[in-house]
Amino acid sequence: MKKKFGFIILAMVSSIVTNAQVSAQKIWETKTAQVRFIAVDDKDIDAVNKEAVSRLEPNGKLSFTMLMKGFHFDMGKMEEHFNEEYVESNKFPRAFFNGQITNIKTVEFKKDGKYPVTITGAMQVHGVNKAIQANGIVEVKNGIISANSKFTVSLKDFGIGGILIKMVANKIDVEVNATYQ
Repeated sequence: MKKKFGFIILAMVSSIVTNAQVSAQKIWETKTAQVRFIAVDDKDIDAVNKEAVSRLEPNGKLSFTMLMKGFHFDMGKMEEHFNEEYVESNKFPRAFFNGQITNIKTVEFKKDGKYPVTITGAMQVHGVNKAIQANGIVEVKNGIISANSKFTVSLKDFGIGGILIKMVANKIDVEVNATYQ
């Protein structure tokens, strides 16, 4: 009886230790991810946000959040129009992405290399959620994890319009680069 009880206690302790190890897995984060967009039809419309917050989990969960006013243009007037007329930054101050790297098992976080990945999730801009799928690269170099992706979105899909959009740009290329700690 004592042996059975001891075995049960040992099994419970082992289970608790295993669960603690699983829940203590590394989660990588950054507050300096870069998100850049360039109008497909007008390369003068180009802005970058260098303060996006991102989180990557070993199971492939991936998230980004950023302030829309964090996008900066070379021309101040463009930045003003962007915030006031197009994305309405006071009304919709943040953009979000929550998703999953669908082939996360191909990424070896403890081995240097470049790993092609597919990301699916929902992006929210201007108060509108839109399903997104993109390809990217997760790179491991000397224990540092970085990720990048490039994809195209339609501004109309997010309810962003206006006369300038109709004349200049409906589609934008989005480039995302993050180095995690």
